[in-house]
Amino acid sequence: MDVPSCTHLVRGLSMTAFYTETFEAADTALDVIEQCLTSSDWSSERGEGSTLHCAAPTRWGECGGMFAWRDNPNAVHFTLSAELRAPGVRQLEIVRLLSLVNERLWLGHFEYWSHEGVVMFRHTLPMLDRPGPEPGEIVALITAATEAVDRFLPAFNFVVWAGKSAEDAVEASLFDTCGEA
Repeated sequence: MDVPSCTHLVRGLSMTAFYTETFEAADTALDVIEQCLTSSDWSSERGEGSTLHCAAPTRWGECGGMFAWRDNPNAVHFTLSAELRAPGVRQLEIVRLLSLVNERLWLGHFEYWSHEGVVMFRHTLPMLDRPGPEPGEIVALITAATEAVDRFLPAFNFVVWAGKSAEDAVEASLFDTCGEA
């Protein structure tokens, strides 16, 4: 039986060149993201592999975030999470709320991970035929994420802790006041 050599070609590159290209693309992407986070006053730290952990200041406190480079296809995945341990009896209403909230978002979406007890904003930027994201894409993404958390995190708390319906919670989160009292 012939064992294939590690020097076979992948997309016209040797395996060494392919992995070098992948790591360079990940570093380039994370460098751009890191610069944007610093400019936006988000603290960040490189994690293992191709990840960047960050802390996002929101109206409701700091939320934990993570950017991760993914291969095949190349993409930057972003998550921003907040703790939300919902009792089992409120799980169905959380699912209904997710649907109502997500249809109002222009970028990204929310998910609820019941086993981890977190509500999470997620979005993936495809990096097809390019080494990394543009700074404007990252700024738009972190702006959309923090605006979504600022606007809708109270709705999740209304459902879980105040026993409100998903419809009432969304309506309350969309209510805007003019000026200050």
